[in-house]
Amino acid sequence: MERVSNAVFVILLVLFMFLSANAEDDAGRAYYKQGVFAYEDGDYGDAEKNLKKALESDFQNPFYNYFLGKTYLKTEQYQDAERYLDLVRTINPNIPGFQYDWAFLNYQTGKYSQAAEFFKEIAKNNPSDALAHYHAGMSLYKEKHYGRALKYLVKSAQLSPVVRTNAYYHAGVCLWNTGSVRQAVEKFEYVRDHADTEELKANAMNWLQTAETETPAKIAKPYSLYLKIGYQYDGNVRLEPLDMDMYADEDDSAFEGYVSGTYNFINRRDVQTGIGYSHCQTWHNELSKYDLTGSIIRLYTTCRFEPLTFGLTYTPSFFQVDSESYLRRHQLKPEVTWKASENFFTRVSYNYYYNDYSDSDAFPDNDARDGYTNAVSLDAYYSILNKKAYLFGGMGYEANSASRSDESYDQISMKMGLYFKLPWAFDFNLTGKYYDKKYDEKRDDSKYFGSISLSRRLYYDWLGMLAEFDYTKNDSNIERYEYDRKVMGLSLTASF
Repeated sequence: MERVSNAVFVILLVLFMFLSANAEDDAGRAYYKQGVFAYEDGDYGDAEKNLKKALESDFQNPFYNYFLGKTYLKTEQYQDAERYLDLVRTINPNIPGFQYDWAFLNYQTGKYSQAAEFFKEIAKNNPSDALAHYHAGMSLYKEKHYGRALKYLVKSAQLSPVVRTNAYYHAGVCLWNTGSVRQAVEKFEYVRDHADTEELKANAMNWLQTAETETPAKIAKPYSLYLKIGYQYDGNVRLEPLDMDMYADEDDSAFEGYVSGTYNFINRRDVQTGIGYSHCQTWHNELSKYDLTGSIIRLYTTCRFEPLTFGLTYTPSFFQVDSESYLRRHQLKPEVTWKASENFFTRVSYNYYYNDYSDSDAFPDNDARDGYTNAVSLDAYYSILNKKAYLFGGMGYEANSASRSDESYDQISMKMGLYFKLPWAFDFNLTGKYYDKKYDEKRDDSKYFGSISLSRRLYYDWLGMLAEFDYTKNDSNIERYEYDRKVMGLSLTASF
């Protein structure tokens, strides 16, 4: 009988302990849930109190430790945060979000090298995680690894508008320290125009002032390169590539390519002297006999004496139609630019052209157009909306003297336009021009030209997309010179 009583006692004791453990676990889970709710509500004091009570029931529970560590991380009690998060890293580091918090703890405690490696791994596994890219870049930035930090900062800016201005600001500093000052200036200008805080805007403006006053020679890199390749639809293919206003009354599509580059032998803020080359080419699908090739060389120099800038350019150019020589032209252009204010400047220029046309089967008596041209122009540019938009306009006069009198003319021209930076990194350009051309014999023309374009940078800063639409209408007192022309094109561009 005594043995039976002892057995019953043991069973009751085990049952009591089991029920007590379950009750304790239930209480721990309840405190944990209350702690998480308090954390999510931002009541970190209540969160700490409840999570500590939860840990009294199970001090090795990774979830209880994790949220208590997160609470200390939020309240910047980093030593306590590390104690609990380090335990989670040992027990169960696969809790969702833990890797990011552990990396962020290393960042906040100045362990930037370790933080960079953690954030880089997170960004690799989650390519759309903007914050992981941002903090990977910032960790590398803190270690002064500017070249490596740059790609993560730019990527985070592309992924999220929330971090964009901060990311571009630090990307600008990285570019500055790696010698890409022109690109750094572009980033600082973006931050200046879009900063969320006055402090960030002021910091960007300080960098821009430094760029302007202390290291101006760095801003203008000694070379430039621009490439464009596209496809266009031409509603009225031009028969004469230059000046004559003769059209086929036939439509066609064509590929077009353009490349232009410059290099400055002297590359100072006050003096620049260099050489440039441009090449353009069209390939029509059907009317291939009107394919145009142009090769243009530029020799130039500019001298700045604020607020005036003086320039002189000599430009020999060569044009072919269907692989046959069409025109050789020599151009001399002196000009003066006056910067009247930060937002307004004007330019006066004079152009002298010597034109040497070539006869061919397609263009008989073409050399009757040989001669020279004198032209003067006045242009003005005004920036508005913190340089997010530009208004421009101009007028000019041109006198063309040719070997044959019916090829000589006088022309007055006017133009107006608007350039505007749109949301989502789009650039909009609208231009209108008017020409009044009077020939020495009989012919009078009035030409109207309108152009609209929309462009946007793609994945990289140097890569862009360009959509264009041009409309031309020519009225003449001679019917065969009257025409309408519509051209639409879509191109990829690259700028370096």
